[in-house]
Amino acid sequence: MRNRGLHAAIILIGVLAVSAGCESQQIKPATRPVRAVLPSGIAETVAGYADLVGGNAMLVRGPGVVIGLGDNGSAEVPSHLRKYLIQQMSKYKVGSHLAGTGRVTPARILADKDTAVVIVSGFIPPAAPVGTRFDVRVEALPRTQTVTLDGSILMTTEMHMSMITSAGSAARTKTLAQSRGAVFVNPFIDRTKQGAQARLRAGRIPNGGIVVKSRPVRLELRRADYRMSRLIQRRLNERFGEGSSVAVAKTPSIIGLRIPRSYRDNYIHFLRLVMHVYISGPTGSEERYSLRLARDILLPTARHEDIALAWEVAGRQVLPIIRKLYASSDPAAAFYSARTGLRLNDTMAADVITRIANHANSPFQIPAVEELGMARRSSSGLATLKRMLSSKNELLRVAAYESLIKHGSHRVVRRHDISGQFVVDEVETDGDYAIYATVTGKPKIVLFGRGMPLNRPVFYCPGDELVTINALRTDKKVMVYRRIPGTRRQSDPFYVAPRVDEFIRTLGSRPTRGLDGNIQGLGLTYSQVVGVLYGLCKGEHIPAKFVLERSDAMRKIYSSVPAAGRSDMPGD
Repeated sequence: MRNRGLHAAIILIGVLAVSAGCESQQIKPATRPVRAVLPSGIAETVAGYADLVGGNAMLVRGPGVVIGLGDNGSAEVPSHLRKYLIQQMSKYKVGSHLAGTGRVTPARILADKDTAVVIVSGFIPPAAPVGTRFDVRVEALPRTQTVTLDGSILMTTEMHMSMITSAGSAARTKTLAQSRGAVFVNPFIDRTKQGAQARLRAGRIPNGGIVVKSRPVRLELRRADYRMSRLIQRRLNERFGEGSSVAVAKTPSIIGLRIPRSYRDNYIHFLRLVMHVYISGPTGSEERYSLRLARDILLPTARHEDIALAWEVAGRQVLPIIRKLYASSDPAAAFYSARTGLRLNDTMAADVITRIANHANSPFQIPAVEELGMARRSSSGLATLKRMLSSKNELLRVAAYESLIKHGSHRVVRRHDISGQFVVDEVETDGDYAIYATVTGKPKIVLFGRGMPLNRPVFYCPGDELVTINALRTDKKVMVYRRIPGTRRQSDPFYVAPRVDEFIRTLGSRPTRGLDGNIQGLGLTYSQVVGVLYGLCKGEHIPAKFVLERSDAMRKIYSSVPAAGRSDMPGD
């Protein structure tokens, strides 16, 4: 479950600006919005005068090659892609004697049905610096014979901002990102149903993309005015400067932005705060603005998120104003005011957020739990989060676990790395057993309850015969083996202790030779391991409820503030 701060929108207002003034705090700014009334939290802030350029998610794509399909791939490669793919594989040393693969040339790889040509796509996050990771989607090339991408691994693929030339072909820009990794194919697809095969030809790689070229971001005034440009520069540097400039007024309409060091891990939140910095009015007017927001947040039409961000960026001076709302009978006003207070290190607010987190019928229970995880200076909510690990509400358990991880409280979690492709977290809890698997970000399987057993007797063999699991009631260990990709042969059997953590380690570890000379690990991909766990839970061989992370559609980085006519508004 993700931080709501990352899910909310950066404000971009599609309105023009007029009027005149000067930079002095005692004189009204030169540029004014033409709309008489902007939503509370937006009016008289940066968002009322300027747009954020480079603050949208950017679609990047690229052709690539997956391997590990056995006989489920395809040797079909369009002529216009063959040369490019061979060049790319050579660039990354595939088929190189230096890499020890001199005999396996790129051309030979493309001719093997163990491989397939795919199209990789993803959205680079707004203003993402180099090294930022993001999820990518992988699809088999249309009109090819590829059966499934299940079990495949994407070789290094360069991703570009695609453009269509006048001739109708795709032109590639500079490389903006790379992608690689094991493809996650939905393990819950019923392969007996009509249309299932088409869905098996697509998958995703959680955290599979990595940004290799930073995206600059800037503010663009809707009406060029050097005095306003300088005023915004000064206000932003006063608020975020940290001894150096974060804003530079380059022209009367362009203000360059730099992400401060303290916000490098949360740069989207920084951009959202930038858009809510108060600009208008003489000295003392910011306090009056905060007071007006305190009245407006109680209105049925209140834009709670915008109001809370305007308070947050104003700083601790708003605490005397918002504390009066902590006990409000309006649930939204109480939550958003207390959230602001908590982010401004108000101990009174921590108690309010904890109370909301304990309120099972509150629409803000999960957001309150998530907020407790970000309040690292406050420990008052830790006991609440630990107690929620045993809740009957599985979504609440997951939110509490993720909040504890963010808070840095790792004592209740024991982590295992599975050959670098995913992690397994065992969570200490007295509640019922549950298994949670992610489909976005870092691939992760969470076991609620240590020592989770694999019940015997057990016999499990899915329709594709990927793995076979067998044990009698009296057997001390469980036998498991897999079908070797591209053949009809089976691997040597492994005998595993009947514990889910040990079982996952055997399934997912790469098949390397151990110190005893024996092969260790069956080398299943993350999605294949998740599919096996789901099947065992469904068959009651694992006494746990299975919970899969919800994969939302592409979230917009913009709010619902009107921005009609803007060409950079991202779609879903």
